[in-house]
Amino acid sequence: MTFFFIFISLTTFSKGLYFQWREVDPSYYFEENGNMYINLKIISEKSGRSLDVYNETLIYVKSNKWSLFIFPENSLAIINSSESVHFNPNDLKIIDKEAYLTPELIAKLLNLELISNNNNVYLNLPLAKITSIRTIIQKTNARIMVELSSSMEDVGIYPLVNKSGYLIKIKGAEIPDSYYYEEYNNKINYIKAYHYSPTEVWIQIKLNNSADINEIIEENRIILDLSFENTVTLPVLVIDPGHGGIDPGAVGINSTFEKDITLAVAKRTKQLLEPYSINVFLTRTEDRYIDLHDRAVFSNEKGADLFISLHMNDFPSDSTVYGSEVFYFDFSESAYARRIAYRENLDFNKDKNLIETWVNDKENSLNESENFANILGTHLNVNGIKFRGVHTAEFAVLAYTRSPAVLLEMEFISNPNVVKKFKDESYVDMFAEIIKNAVIEFFDLK
Repeated sequence: MTFFFIFISLTTFSKGLYFQWREVDPSYYFEENGNMYINLKIISEKSGRSLDVYNETLIYVKSNKWSLFIFPENSLAIINSSESVHFNPNDLKIIDKEAYLTPELIAKLLNLELISNNNNVYLNLPLAKITSIRTIIQKTNARIMVELSSSMEDVGIYPLVNKSGYLIKIKGAEIPDSYYYEEYNNKINYIKAYHYSPTEVWIQIKLNNSADINEIIEENRIILDLSFENTVTLPVLVIDPGHGGIDPGAVGINSTFEKDITLAVAKRTKQLLEPYSINVFLTRTEDRYIDLHDRAVFSNEKGADLFISLHMNDFPSDSTVYGSEVFYFDFSESAYARRIAYRENLDFNKDKNLIETWVNDKENSLNESENFANILGTHLNVNGIKFRGVHTAEFAVLAYTRSPAVLLEMEFISNPNVVKKFKDESYVDMFAEIIKNAVIEFFDLK
């Protein structure tokens, strides 16, 4: 009976433990006589350190530029070979050859922020806050200065993939407002800063012109000096031929498949844009099935500046209906946040910053999406196509693309006259020409 009560006292927790706002498995801590004791090894690993030496007389924890020596028998710790900390012997326990420390001691030794209330204990890495991002743009040069409140854990600077610009990855940092976006429409297109993870900030610098870079990294400041060349970065267009493979889409007379029409128009549009200064990619170039989410992922990975999804409408009950419609995403901040959290398997509390990044990206793309939709509508009208208007909708491919995006319902496959014109390719050429001209106007291509 005595053993039973001892077991309960060690495994029934009055408080939960969280590291960087994420719950820690209860097997890594216990409570005894009202005190919490936390496994040193797990918190060391979660904070980017390693337990290098461990025995009864010495515990050695280290990271890149940091070291901690703990002498359990002497209740003494030495941080970075310079600061000594004497602690109460009851603040450290050795159980089954594992070291357990009280929250107060583990926070002090590992330089962690400690927050405690009646329900939970929180241990967080102290993060450097980005206080400002400033730019100075001159005729042939530009300087970007990122100021932080304190020193950073690590910084990496990399060229962007498929577009001109740079990506700064800052570990051990945060943005107080979770997101930063500034548009310049000069040599610099935009600067965007967001949380890649709760403790890592990415700053994306999109340039309109390619540039050489000189990096200056100080303790709490990053300076990029850009020297611009004359070459201009090409915009990226992704065309998405709807359906494919086992998914035929809508079916017209004589077994005419939507998937075949959309692919034909996409290929022809790409061909017509070849003489222009633009990079064009198709989500599929053959008759194969691609998941809706994967189409958006393809576009995001290509760094698209515009995404166009091609489809055919269908109204079987009235085969005389015809005309084109253009859609862009129907945005509601709260609904979109829930959708992204579900689709990307994110937690509203733990991944708040990542969700906010998605939401801000989509919200920032809406004006340009609507702008292109209206441009496309104008070109449809000019070419004698009945234009049924610009509308908003929650199509999946529009939801998960992070660039301006539209879905074009070119015509009604339920109309026999429409099918005939696509079969003889007159409509294939016409719609490809319409899309080409709209893209040229949108990007002001030469």
